[in-house]
Amino acid sequence: MQRIGSTLIGVSIAALLGVSAISVAADSTDSSSTVGAAISDTVITGQVKTKIAADSRLHGSDVHVETNNGVVTLTGSANSGTAKDAAEELARNVSGVHSVNNELAAPNATSEVGATVKHAAHATAEAVTDTTITTKLKTKFDTDSQTKGWHVDVKTDNGVVMLTGTVVSNAQKAHLVRVARVTSGVKQIDTSGLTVATE
Repeated sequence: MQRIGSTLIGVSIAALLGVSAISVAADSTDSSSTVGAAISDTVITGQVKTKIAADSRLHGSDVHVETNNGVVTLTGSANSGTAKDAAEELARNVSGVHSVNNELAAPNATSEVGATVKHAAHATAEAVTDTTITTKLKTKFDTDSQTKGWHVDVKTDNGVVMLTGTVVSNAQKAHLVRVARVTSGVKQIDTSGLTVATE
Protein backbone atom coordinates (compact mmCIF):
# COMPACT_ATOMS: atom_id res chain seq x y z
CA MET A 1 0.00 0.00 0.00
CA GLN A 2 2.84 2.24 0.79
CA ARG A 3 4.15 1.73 -2.73
CA ILE A 4 0.82 2.69 -4.30
CA GLY A 5 0.70 5.83 -2.16
CA SER A 6 4.23 6.79 -3.18
CA THR A 7 3.42 6.18 -6.81
CA LEU A 8 0.29 8.34 -6.63
CA ILE A 9 2.22 11.14 -4.97
CA GLY A 10 4.91 10.92 -7.67
CA VAL A 11 2.29 11.01 -10.47
CA SER A 12 0.54 13.92 -8.80
CA ILE A 13 3.78 15.87 -8.53
CA ALA A 14 4.67 15.10 -12.12
CA ALA A 15 1.23 16.22 -13.24
CA LEU A 16 1.50 19.45 -11.32
CA LEU A 17 4.94 20.12 -12.76
CA GLY A 18 3.63 19.49 -16.26
CA VAL A 19 0.75 21.90 -15.75
CA SER A 20 3.14 24.50 -14.35
CA ALA A 21 5.47 24.02 -17.28
CA ILE A 22 2.59 24.48 -19.71
CA SER A 23 1.43 27.55 -17.80
CA VAL A 24 4.92 29.06 -17.87
CA ALA A 25 5.22 28.32 -21.58
CA ALA A 26 1.91 30.05 -22.22
CA ASP A 27 2.96 33.05 -20.14
CA SER A 28 6.29 33.09 -21.93
CA THR A 29 4.55 33.25 -25.31
CA ASP A 30 2.28 36.11 -24.18
CA SER A 31 5.26 37.96 -22.75
CA SER A 32 7.22 37.58 -26.01
CA SER A 33 4.26 38.92 -27.91
CA THR A 34 4.08 41.97 -25.61
CA VAL A 35 7.83 42.51 -25.82
CA GLY A 36 7.61 42.18 -29.60
CA ALA A 37 4.80 44.73 -29.72
CA ALA A 38 6.79 47.09 -27.49
CA ILE A 39 9.82 46.77 -29.75
CA SER A 40 7.66 47.34 -32.82
CA ASP A 41 6.06 50.41 -31.17
CA THR A 42 9.52 51.77 -30.33
CA VAL A 43 10.63 51.33 -33.95
CA ILE A 44 7.47 53.04 -35.23
CA THR A 45 7.95 55.96 -32.81
CA GLY A 46 11.57 56.37 -33.94
CA GLN A 47 10.62 56.33 -37.62
CA VAL A 48 7.82 58.88 -37.13
CA LYS A 49 10.13 61.18 -35.14
CA THR A 50 12.80 60.92 -37.84
CA LYS A 51 10.33 61.81 -40.61
CA ILE A 52 8.93 64.74 -38.64
CA ALA A 53 12.41 66.11 -37.85
CA ALA A 54 13.41 65.94 -41.53
CA ASP A 55 10.28 67.60 -42.95
CA SER A 56 10.64 71.35 -43.56
CA ARG A 57 6.88 71.88 -43.16
CA LEU A 58 7.27 71.04 -39.46
CA HIS A 59 10.22 73.31 -38.61
CA GLY A 60 9.27 75.41 -35.60
CA SER A 61 6.77 72.81 -34.39
CA ASP A 62 7.08 70.88 -31.12
CA VAL A 63 5.73 67.38 -31.82
CA HIS A 64 5.74 64.52 -29.29
CA VAL A 65 5.18 60.97 -30.54
CA GLU A 66 3.90 57.92 -28.64
CA THR A 67 2.97 54.54 -30.09
CA ASN A 68 0.87 51.84 -28.44
CA ASN A 69 0.04 48.66 -30.39
CA GLY A 70 0.53 50.46 -33.70
CA VAL A 71 -1.62 53.46 -32.75
CA VAL A 72 0.45 56.65 -32.99
CA THR A 73 -0.53 59.62 -30.82
CA LEU A 74 0.83 63.05 -31.77
CA THR A 75 0.80 65.73 -29.07
CA GLY A 76 2.42 69.14 -28.68
CA SER A 77 2.08 72.03 -31.09
CA ALA A 78 2.37 72.59 -34.82
CA ASN A 79 3.29 75.97 -36.26
CA SER A 80 0.31 75.89 -38.66
CA GLY A 81 -2.67 73.83 -39.74
CA THR A 82 -0.61 72.65 -42.70
CA ALA A 83 2.14 71.45 -40.36
CA LYS A 84 -0.41 69.57 -38.22
CA ASP A 85 -1.76 67.79 -41.31
CA ALA A 86 1.77 67.04 -42.52
CA ALA A 87 2.69 65.40 -39.20
CA GLU A 88 -0.35 63.14 -39.40
CA GLU A 89 0.39 62.25 -43.04
CA LEU A 90 4.00 61.36 -42.20
CA ALA A 91 2.92 59.16 -39.27
CA ARG A 92 0.29 57.33 -41.36
CA ASN A 93 2.90 56.46 -43.97
CA VAL A 94 5.16 54.59 -41.53
CA SER A 95 5.00 50.81 -41.83
CA GLY A 96 3.14 49.16 -38.95
CA VAL A 97 0.97 52.18 -38.08
CA HIS A 98 -2.68 51.16 -37.71
CA SER A 99 -4.08 54.61 -36.94
CA VAL A 100 -3.05 58.11 -35.84
CA ASN A 101 -4.55 60.24 -33.05
CA ASN A 102 -3.59 63.77 -34.01
CA GLU A 103 -3.87 65.88 -30.85
CA LEU A 104 -1.49 68.60 -32.04
CA ALA A 105 -2.47 72.16 -31.22
CA ALA A 106 -2.23 74.50 -34.21
CA PRO A 107 -3.44 77.98 -35.01
CA ASN A 108 -6.64 77.96 -37.04
CA ALA A 109 -6.78 79.35 -40.57
CA THR A 110 -8.14 82.68 -39.35
CA SER A 111 -5.23 83.11 -36.94
CA GLU A 112 -2.73 82.23 -39.66
CA VAL A 113 -4.25 84.72 -42.10
CA GLY A 114 -4.38 87.34 -39.34
CA ALA A 115 -0.71 86.81 -38.51
CA THR A 116 0.24 87.05 -42.19
CA VAL A 117 -1.76 90.24 -42.65
CA LYS A 118 -0.29 91.75 -39.47
CA HIS A 119 3.24 90.96 -40.65
CA ALA A 120 2.53 92.43 -44.11
CA ALA A 121 0.99 95.56 -42.55
CA HIS A 122 4.04 96.00 -40.32
CA ALA A 123 6.41 95.60 -43.27
CA THR A 124 4.35 98.05 -45.31
CA ALA A 125 4.30 100.53 -42.42
CA GLU A 126 8.10 100.27 -42.17
CA ALA A 127 8.43 100.90 -45.91
CA VAL A 128 6.02 103.84 -45.79
CA THR A 129 7.81 105.28 -42.78
CA ASP A 130 11.20 104.98 -44.52
CA THR A 131 9.81 106.55 -47.70
CA THR A 132 8.20 109.33 -45.68
CA ILE A 133 11.45 110.08 -43.84
CA THR A 134 13.41 110.16 -47.12
CA THR A 135 10.84 112.47 -48.74
CA LYS A 136 10.75 114.82 -45.73
CA LEU A 137 14.53 115.10 -45.67
CA LYS A 138 14.85 115.71 -49.41
CA THR A 139 12.21 118.43 -49.13
CA LYS A 140 13.97 120.01 -46.15
CA PHE A 141 17.36 119.91 -47.89
CA ASP A 142 15.89 121.42 -51.10
CA THR A 143 14.15 124.29 -49.26
CA ASP A 144 16.73 125.03 -46.53
CA SER A 145 18.79 128.13 -47.34
CA GLN A 146 21.98 126.45 -46.08
CA THR A 147 21.54 123.14 -47.93
CA LYS A 148 19.69 124.21 -51.10
CA GLY A 149 21.58 123.21 -54.23
CA TRP A 150 23.80 120.63 -52.54
CA HIS A 151 24.06 117.25 -54.19
CA VAL A 152 23.26 114.95 -51.29
CA ASP A 153 21.39 111.68 -51.72
CA VAL A 154 19.15 110.38 -48.95
CA LYS A 155 18.13 106.76 -48.33
CA THR A 156 16.34 105.39 -45.28
CA ASP A 157 16.23 101.80 -44.04
CA ASN A 158 14.33 100.99 -40.82
CA GLY A 159 14.72 104.57 -39.61
CA VAL A 160 18.45 104.73 -40.35
CA VAL A 161 19.15 107.67 -42.69
CA MET A 162 22.12 107.26 -45.02
CA LEU A 163 23.47 110.49 -46.48
CA THR A 164 25.78 110.26 -49.48
CA GLY A 165 27.40 112.88 -51.70
CA THR A 166 29.87 115.74 -51.42
CA VAL A 167 29.65 118.82 -49.20
CA VAL A 168 31.88 121.90 -49.12
CA SER A 169 32.81 121.79 -45.42
CA ASN A 170 32.44 119.97 -42.11
CA ALA A 171 30.04 122.75 -41.05
CA GLN A 172 27.72 121.84 -43.95
CA LYS A 173 27.98 118.17 -43.01
CA ALA A 174 27.08 119.02 -39.39
CA HIS A 175 24.10 121.10 -40.60
CA LEU A 176 22.77 118.12 -42.63
CA VAL A 177 23.02 115.93 -39.54
CA ARG A 178 21.15 118.52 -37.41
CA VAL A 179 18.34 118.78 -39.96
CA ALA A 180 18.06 114.99 -40.19
CA ARG A 181 18.18 114.50 -36.43
CA VAL A 182 15.08 116.63 -35.79
CA THR A 183 13.04 114.80 -38.45
CA SER A 184 10.32 112.52 -37.06
CA GLY A 185 11.06 108.78 -37.32
CA VAL A 186 14.83 109.09 -37.71
CA LYS A 187 16.57 106.62 -35.40
CA GLN A 188 20.14 107.00 -36.59
CA ILE A 189 22.16 108.93 -39.19
CA ASP A 190 24.94 107.38 -41.27
CA THR A 191 27.28 109.96 -42.80
CA SER A 192 29.98 107.53 -43.92
CA GLY A 193 28.95 108.20 -47.54
CA LEU A 194 29.42 111.98 -47.22
CA THR A 195 32.73 113.43 -48.33
CA VAL A 196 33.98 116.94 -47.62
CA ALA A 197 35.41 118.59 -50.77
CA THR A 198 38.05 120.64 -48.91
CA GLU A 199 39.69 117.56 -47.34
